Amino acid sequence: MDFYTLALGLFMLCHGSYILFTRAKAKHQKARLDFMRKALGRPFGLTIYSLIYVILPIVFGIYIAYAGFNNVSLSTIFTG
Repeated sequence: MDFYTLALGLFMLCHGSYILFTRAKAKHQKARLDFMRKALGRPFGLTIYSLIYVILPIVFGIYIAYAGFNNVSLSTIFTG
C-alpha cells in the first residue's frame, strides 16, 4: 500500500464530494457556476462545471486511491 498515492486519491475524492455538496451554498462556488452559466448558457455551463469540478476529481480520486491501495506509486501511474 502506497500511502502517498492513497492519500492523494482520498483527498481528490473528498474534494470532489465537497464541491458536489456545497455547489449551491458556497459563495465562491456559486460565482464559478454563475460564470459558466453566463458564458456557456445554463445547461451547457452546468454540464461543463460539473464535469470539471465534480466528476473528474471524483473519478480521478477513485483511480488514484485504487492504485495506492494496490501499492502503485504516482510515478508509475503516469509513466506506464
